Amino acid sequence: MFNEFNKNGFEIVRNLLVPDITNQAKTVFEEALGPTLDQMTSLGIRVGTENMVADINEILSGSGAKEIDRDLQMIMTGQFPLNVRMDRRLWAVPQSPELQDALILLLGSSNLRMHSPPMARFVYPGNSNAGVPAHQDVAYNKHLSNFVTCWIPLVDIDLECGGVTVYPGSDGLRRDPELLSHGVWYEGIDLADLEPFDCEPMALGDVLFFNRYLAHKSMANTSNKIRYSLDLRFFSDKDRSTKHYLDMRTWEIVEPNG
Repeated sequence: MFNEFNKNGFEIVRNLLVPDITNQAKTVFEEALGPTLDQMTSLGIRVGTENMVADINEILSGSGAKEIDRDLQMIMTGQFPLNVRMDRRLWAVPQSPELQDALILLLGSSNLRMHSPPMARFVYPGNSNAGVPAHQDVAYNKHLSNFVTCWIPLVDIDLECGGVTVYPGSDGLRRDPELLSHGVWYEGIDLADLEPFDCEPMALGDVLFFNRYLAHKSMANTSNKIRYSLDLRFFSDKDRSTKHYLDMRTWEIVEPNG
């Protein structure tokens, strides 16, 4: 295990998580998303159709966007609000013995920690612009001295549903791009000289591990299903963080020093 990770900066480990874990995480997100669909319908969004994403983009770019509830705005852009990401049912993922064993191998310590809150995203069906452009996670996580990212799909991933595109060899780059105008993501970095690799297919229970310098981006979702996923960042007691983290020995949230 992890020969590819050591060589190329990433590796897909198959069947690492048991179905109960991925199903529980997906249930958390479906419960959060369900009530918002009626709210979006009331705004004139054609939910469940090929026009849904275009309707959302039009409304959020309009003058009335600021009147929309902040949590609903986040849902409309494919991001779950803080209360959903802090749901303790999601801790079933880092509590998985199989995942912990893999992280111990990668991080060289049994004293594991997870950045909190985790990132949770979903991509609506028919979304050809699924979000985050090519980037390195280190640009977004400068509070961590070292970490490993786990991308965990909560639906089966194929070319239509999409997942993550990675760029083998990019972990030798050190780039610090500027934020895009909306202030959420960085501009995509130039990777024209590297060959992309689409991490598909992936089945429920598969986990994509990659290091903090590996460049990657979101794939489009041209399928008819919602793509749910978790982004978790793990580090060990040998590393440091200036933000909250989950201590995976005590299962308590640790506040940053100072």
